[in-house]
Amino acid sequence: MRAFFNIVIIGLIGLLSSTYLFNLSPVDYKGTIEIETPVEESTLSLEVEEDKILNPESITIKHTASKEEVIKIVSNSIFNVDIYKDNKLVKSNIDNLEPVSPSIDATISVNKDNPIITAVNIAQKNLGLEDGVYKFVFNSNIIADIDKASVSVTVTYDTAGNYYPAVNTAPAGTKGLTLYFPTKNADTLIPVTRFVVEDKSITRMAIEQLQNGPLSKELISVIKDVTNTTYNNGNVVIDLPSSYTAYNTGSTGAVLAYESFVKTIFAVDRYWPIHSVTFTVDRKNVDTYFHGMSREAINYLPNIKRNYLLYLAHKADNRYYLFEYQLSPEEIGIAENDSIEMKARKIFDAYSNTDIEYGISPVPKTVTLNNVSLQGRTLILDFNKDFLNVYEDKNDLRHMMVESFLYTFTTIPGVDSIKITAENKEITDFIDVLDTTKILYPPEFINP
Repeated sequence: MRAFFNIVIIGLIGLLSSTYLFNLSPVDYKGTIEIETPVEESTLSLEVEEDKILNPESITIKHTASKEEVIKIVSNSIFNVDIYKDNKLVKSNIDNLEPVSPSIDATISVNKDNPIITAVNIAQKNLGLEDGVYKFVFNSNIIADIDKASVSVTVTYDTAGNYYPAVNTAPAGTKGLTLYFPTKNADTLIPVTRFVVEDKSITRMAIEQLQNGPLSKELISVIKDVTNTTYNNGNVVIDLPSSYTAYNTGSTGAVLAYESFVKTIFAVDRYWPIHSVTFTVDRKNVDTYFHGMSREAINYLPNIKRNYLLYLAHKADNRYYLFEYQLSPEEIGIAENDSIEMKARKIFDAYSNTDIEYGISPVPKTVTLNNVSLQGRTLILDFNKDFLNVYEDKNDLRHMMVESFLYTFTTIPGVDSIKITAENKEITDFIDVLDTTKILYPPEFINP
């Protein structure tokens, strides 16, 4: 018996140590272990075309993603909005501002080339807000990542601001002098036209009016003591006293004084030819002045027309003024061999892309430029249909926008006038007292 057991054990050892393959039935672990596969992080984020807007009717916000994503709508409003004024919450969780509510449980595909574009109604009347500056925080209901689910925009409602259109003729018996005054914060110079009775040399009158200062409390004068102003065959000499040191101290004040003198005198060339400006001190030529400006800048500075100026709006004392902002051709992408039409497109884009604290674009972002063409020296600007609806109740702001186009686009070499259309059709009854079906030229006297 013992021998039999030994044989069985030896047989089992041999069997288990052999290379024979067994087909064992697999164990079904289904339902007993949950394996979580990491879900790739969503790339959804928000974009707005501008972060500061004036008197808007609506704003367009985009949901974008760097990869293909399918979004399921779980709310009847894509955004809710929180509104702050002076860092205090004045309205919260406002929803249903979209013109069309999305369908709940609907799915939308979004990727880099196909964003979700939503128009949100933020008209002042619709929200019941007073004039003022507000911070709007738009919160997306379809982005889970709270760090990406909101975007803020500064919104200014300013129904009290008015614009006084430029004019082409001076009142009888007067001369129109365009004077350049700095803003209260010394950010830039604002051109203001003043009509005065001619009682002496026009160049001397212009300097005296600079000394008299602006009427607006939010503009200032940096021109004080001047010994004499002489005009000789188109060359103007401004003599300054050495006893008045403010022109030569402080870089900002010195530059503003210099530019105020120069721009104001060059604007006199509508009446007299102005070829150059020279500054003397105590009737002597100097090699440097105005806080380090070179001899070339202060002696026989030539009157050369400046190109590529963008006319933006500045508000002072409840009034809007247009002012010039020098564009850098390199920064906005203008090349020497660009056509005039291409230059015009790049300058139009600058209305949206120029962000300065002291200037507001007079062109709402809903306005787009469909086409540009040149006929002779007239630039034809064709806009989208939204152009016809901007500033519906503010005829003066429409005037401001069109005059900005007039002053801006005629600083392109080869352009002296513009014509505006919308969807290739003439624009009628758009602005009172201005026939927009005709070719338009920049008015002579800005900001009267």
